[in-house]
Amino acid sequence: MNITKADVLSMTVPTPFAVGPVNCFLIKGDVLTLVDTGPRTPETQRELNEQLKNHGYAFEDIEQVVLTHHHPDHIGLVGGMMERGVRVLGHWKNDRWLQMSDSFLKENDTFMTSIYREAGVADQYFDHARDTRDYLAFTDRAKCDIHLSEGDAVPGCSEWTVMETPGHAQSHISLWHKETGTMIAGDHLIKKISSNPLLEPPYVKGTERPKPLIQQRDSYRKTLDAHLQYVYTGHGEPILNPDDLIKERLRKQEERSDKVALLLQKQPLTAFEVCKELFPGVYKKQVGLTISETIGHLDYLESENVIVKIKDKEQTYYRYKL
Repeated sequence: MNITKADVLSMTVPTPFAVGPVNCFLIKGDVLTLVDTGPRTPETQRELNEQLKNHGYAFEDIEQVVLTHHHPDHIGLVGGMMERGVRVLGHWKNDRWLQMSDSFLKENDTFMTSIYREAGVADQYFDHARDTRDYLAFTDRAKCDIHLSEGDAVPGCSEWTVMETPGHAQSHISLWHKETGTMIAGDHLIKKISSNPLLEPPYVKGTERPKPLIQQRDSYRKTLDAHLQYVYTGHGEPILNPDDLIKERLRKQEERSDKVALLLQKQPLTAFEVCKELFPGVYKKQVGLTISETIGHLDYLESENVIVKIKDKEQTYYRYKL
């Protein structure tokens, strides 16, 4: 089957978040499939209904939803749709975010607080360790009926397969149509901005936390190997011939990591001290996003044997490796 733009319908709905509107996609396969839903707000619900109507469909026509990842601007309406009998598909790592159990929310708070403490984040920013709870207010509890993983065919969507693309989120998948080089990429690839690699607690307690920037780089390289021609993105306009953009993202990450290495040549620093140097105009308003990315670069430099960690009581310092 050769897909055309008529087989994937794009809809853009509002969000209350700084990232702005989010894109949802309708795949007209054997099963009418919505990819991502937008957040749970009345404005999003109205706009999605209106755009479906413009395409000749009603909300009730949707038979299944595929989630690219668990962030609230992509999953917010899925709980209500599930109650109407719509089938929900996504990576198994969505589950703890969809279920939002009290025990997991406490675990996530504890994890982020420990990250802030180890990074040397100033006390006045510690309230941001609980920001996740505010974002999750824009979604309902739900579950995945079917788990999708690397190489799986998407049920009801002929020739669409799953590519695991973690980095921005541990649960992230992209949908790939190999024959045409088309991808529905969620937040894995966005044309105008680079998605933050975000810290999350490990899925097995007591094990090492994920290292999202290193994962993101691996996902970029995997996507390069797919030789894509056209990418539908979670925010903004589609990407044509994305290989150049991916290579630019990899290069920019390396440049930022080089900047971190130069800072550490002068003196050992905590992650928060590095964060303030990298994002001097932003970190106060977006400490969670900026500390995640900063730690990502420190993870990368450590993996490249450029820096070492020094534990000092509760805080960790990073030193250039002589």
